[in-house]
Amino acid sequence: MKLMRWMIVPAVVLLIVFAAIAQDPNVKHYEKDGLSFDYPENWKFTDQSTGQMQFIEMERDGYAVIRVRSPREWLKTPDKVTAAKKLIQDQYVNDFVTQLQQAQMSPKRVTATTQIGGVEAQGDKVRAVMDQQPGGMDSYFNVVEDRLVQISIIGSEKEITKSTRSGTRFATV
Repeated sequence: MKLMRWMIVPAVVLLIVFAAIAQDPNVKHYEKDGLSFDYPENWKFTDQSTGQMQFIEMERDGYAVIRVRSPREWLKTPDKVTAAKKLIQDQYVNDFVTQLQQAQMSPKRVTATTQIGGVEAQGDKVRAVMDQQPGGMDSYFNVVEDRLVQISIIGSEKEITKSTRSGTRFATV
């Protein structure tokens, strides 16, 4: 039964689809340990996963960075979900805000939503003026099949908007 449950996770975790992919057949597919998605072939891709967490980073043209993080622990109780949210989402966003404050920037943080796994995901947008341009990070999370999945994009406001307008969306596989 455990093996069957483990095999279900890849079918429901995450798919990143870009509008450019529909026009460009040069797409790569990532599928490992329950995480599955497609991404443009020309993006720099690194898998920095550990025994505790899957951690994928994709970079487009040296500007926008998309990170996908998913702890490997199953979240079977509401307490575990709350603890994972605090550790993975809240601490991550708090650390980003602290880094901006230490660099003498004045970050603004607001709550936001997007779609992960076909379901509304909660998150935060953090904005500040960096390198004389507005920018920051959007970070969202959702629990899919008892695993937390966090997606964040870091870049200039222009790059974040470009990624959103180009059809970035999250859906189930």
